[in-house]
Amino acid sequence: MIYEGENGSVNGYFKKKLIVSRPLGKGKSLETYKTEALRVLIEALREGNNLPNIKKLALITLKNFRYEETIKEPTAEDRDFVLFTLLILIKLGVIEEDGEQEGLLVCGNKKPKRGCEIHSRQ
Repeated sequence: MIYEGENGSVNGYFKKKLIVSRPLGKGKSLETYKTEALRVLIEALREGNNLPNIKKLALITLKNFRYEETIKEPTAEDRDFVLFTLLILIKLGVIEEDGEQEGLLVCGNKKPKRGCEIHSRQ
């Protein structure tokens, strides 16, 4: 499901499957999400985790979210966490931001239909 805000959405893909979608707008931008993901990464490093362990846990998180159906209705916090995980892997160079099978797709908001398009379908 795509969650669209007033400025569009940021969508995360892993192994050719949409795994997370977050709205843009109301103070949330791609840069905001990237800053939060960096904060989570720094916090994990300060807690004594090393980079290989962080990469491994992040990949496990994405695989579980992609393949397991244990979370039927993820909360907004769950979706934020998955997006942060994806952004951390991009920051660490594990996943390409615009990769062929994994990465991000930033979409603008939908354009409203013009009057001539609405009348031509009737």
